[in-house]
Amino acid sequence: MDIDTQTFLLANGVVVVISGFSFIVNTVLRGNDEVGRTWSVAFIAGILAALAYAVWEFAPSSWWILAVGNAAISLSVAALWSGTRQFNDRSPLLWVSFAASGVVGLSALVGGPDGGAWAGALEMFIAIATFAALSGAETLRGHFRQSLNARVLTVVFLAVSAYYLCRSIVFLVDTSEGEVFLQYFGTTTTTCVSMGLVILGAISMSVLVAGRGQRESMPATSGIPTIEGVLPWEMFRQHSSDWLLRAFRERDDLVLIVLDIANLDDMNTAFGRVYGDEAIRAVGRITVENSPSAAIVGHSSGKRFVVLTSAPSVGDAVIVAERLHTALVESPIDPVEGIRAVATCGLATTGRDGYDFEALYKTSLKALAAARDSGPGTIKLAGSGAPRTGY
Repeated sequence: MDIDTQTFLLANGVVVVISGFSFIVNTVLRGNDEVGRTWSVAFIAGILAALAYAVWEFAPSSWWILAVGNAAISLSVAALWSGTRQFNDRSPLLWVSFAASGVVGLSALVGGPDGGAWAGALEMFIAIATFAALSGAETLRGHFRQSLNARVLTVVFLAVSAYYLCRSIVFLVDTSEGEVFLQYFGTTTTTCVSMGLVILGAISMSVLVAGRGQRESMPATSGIPTIEGVLPWEMFRQHSSDWLLRAFRERDDLVLIVLDIANLDDMNTAFGRVYGDEAIRAVGRITVENSPSAAIVGHSSGKRFVVLTSAPSVGDAVIVAERLHTALVESPIDPVEGIRAVATCGLATTGRDGYDFEALYKTSLKALAAARDSGPGTIKLAGSGAPRTGY
């Protein structure tokens, strides 16, 4: 039985809408989840692309709708890349995704009404292949390495990248009217591939985001013995809120330092989870021993510690972080192996970011993401210039 192109596009649109709607609803129900929100942007863009192509198929005179569709589908894949970076606690760089999709849309508009059905197609193919490859690479690092389900996402992204890379090459060599292009890389074939990959990707991302939420909400000490002097996350939040309230009343300046063990994943991979747990305990002890006397230390997740202390000046805040970094570098976790933890730090101060704990913590996480982008061992103070290295 032969199925025409319009039917394939309609079926693809239904799959995209159902998958996207399901993911977006789950994101809303989960509450404040930044990765889910970013990936929701990707699904919304995918739904817009499906609608745009459906309009063009039934009303070819609306030539401009192709630019909307091309830009939207490029944004969909690019936003997925932004979400994978965010999943690994890195800066999402959403502006890059929007800028790239804007370029793709403009390339389709340049030809005007005479541009034809494939106006801006090559630019779109290249954008999709590039961002899918970047997404696949991102799923092989960081938090993704802790989930077997992430491998499904890796295969999906790399398959999309390989398909669109081949499609770009055949488009250039064989042209859009060529027999090879129409038979193996035409609209019908691409729609079939798209439907399968959208379903697999949506399921995988839903599971990953749900697992991420469980990881974030899990008590920091789950499975790890209590570290003397380190408060569990909820207790740390409560004490910090009380301290910030008093500091606001007295106009005292405080700094919140978020410290990540940058090489914990490598230690887990090389020596096993037991060794990694010992590394977490060692970093906790070192952090407590080298924090100022007027400080409280908390454990917010497996590899992340948080310190709240006084900082009369901006320089004092950075000095505290540098002291912690130096102590970690100089204190081997295992005297036999000589392996040391490398810390990446994000800082936020009450003088710049206010005395609300949630806002202060969110700002420090953004600074941490910026520091991580600059490499392990980097210290970044929110609102300052270039990150500083602890080396």
